[in-house]
Amino acid sequence: MNMVLSSTHLETRPALSSLLRWQEPLATRLRHKHALPGLVANRLLNVELGLYLLAELLPTAPPHALPDLLNKQGAAYRQRPIWSPRQHRALSQAQTLLAPYRDRAAWYKALDKYTTLSPELRTFGTGVRGGWNPNISSYVLRDRLSLFQRALA
Repeated sequence: MNMVLSSTHLETRPALSSLLRWQEPLATRLRHKHALPGLVANRLLNVELGLYLLAELLPTAPPHALPDLLNKQGAAYRQRPIWSPRQHRALSQAQTLLAPYRDRAAWYKALDKYTTLSPELRTFGTGVRGGWNPNISSYVLRDRLSLFQRALA
């Protein structure tokens, strides 16, 4: 007696508010301090979370490699070093938080917009090699890095 079991797989997507929760209260502070409209502060932090993830998991990869990392494909991903369980968890968490950036066009557009922001807002450099923005204060750098570490924990 063979029986085919069928089940409907319902993919649940977290609400936008829960995906943005990790950014507060920093996003609100940025919005008020720099008079940023709408969700610009949230988008800034999303891009920076992606750049932080790249710096942590694939430090030699260019900023444009994030979609490959999130999709677990591409040369940079295949040539990655051996990761710790903590790093695997960080990637898994980032795949949820940064799901829109699995699409290469969306990530490139977000990076382009990021480069148009004032350098005093950006934690990361925007060159081919990425890296930290040398013009940002150590306080701001520590604040953002701790936020990104908590988001990916």
